[in-house]
Amino acid sequence: MVLCNLFAFVIDGVAIQNPGVQPALPGVNAALLKGFAIPELLATTSFSHILGAGVILGLSNGGVL
Repeated sequence: MVLCNLFAFVIDGVAIQNPGVQPALPGVNAALLKGFAIPELLATTSFSHILGAGVILGLSNGGVL
């Protein structure tokens, strides 16, 4: 799940066309989240959880987990 979250942040960092539209995240100085606003963060975390759930269910169905 953690790898899926990081992968989603990389994908969304490249794929989001207009990053940083208001409202901004309060108190964020991290280079990873630079330019991310609340809508981008919610979209990225939602995408990463859907991706992670699919990977976990797929691996468990395939007998890997």
